[in-house]
Amino acid sequence: MATICKAIVKSVKQYGEDVREYILLPDKYNFFDPGSFLQLSLEEPQCNQWPESRNFSIASFLNEEKTIRLIIRKVGYYTTRIFDELLVDSVCYIKYSFGDFLLPFYDKESPIVCIAGGTGIAPFLSFAEYLESENKEGRLHLFYSAKSIKELIGESYLNNLLCENNLSLHLTREKNRLFKEGRITINHILKNIKNINKAHFYICGGEDFTQKFKNELIAAGAENVYSDEW
Repeated sequence: MATICKAIVKSVKQYGEDVREYILLPDKYNFFDPGSFLQLSLEEPQCNQWPESRNFSIASFLNEEKTIRLIIRKVGYYTTRIFDELLVDSVCYIKYSFGDFLLPFYDKESPIVCIAGGTGIAPFLSFAEYLESENKEGRLHLFYSAKSIKELIGESYLNNLLCENNLSLHLTREKNRLFKEGRITINHILKNIKNINKAHFYICGGEDFTQKFKNELIAAGAENVYSDEW
């Protein structure tokens, strides 16, 4: 059964012009799986009626602070309202957790290969925190592209967590010698992953981004491919 609760905004961090990280402190902090999403509303529910809301991947895993991290891009009417109204110490309302974009509960050893475009990194940050808590971060391989350094969310954390062979960071609209230039390609992925028929591939990004890699991975022989489109 979903948890419905009030949450206070503890911090807001800007990434580029249109992307923000929100740290929420809910008044009911219950278990959720890495990769889950929640519904966020700016209005308080009335008489068991859930108000207008938007879905966002949870970009964190269970922690001692009992906080939930969201990564939100301003793309329309409601996310513009969120940017305008949701400030530090503001109150919002959340319903969680939902979704099936989850780690394989039956396989605790095979590689977890994540392909993220922009704010599609959000569910993979929760994967990373969970795998770190289980001392299994070596399973995680992450291919992550953003427009610019400013929009590389979690870059320091990921660089500290993952070895060089397991992390591939790409900038599509900016040059920097510390990062790969241009978009991720299927060749970037296949040359780094052995036994692709056993690995679990997760893709999160825009529709074209997701469909492209899904088709290419299946064509290359991948058997476990999961996608989360937005």
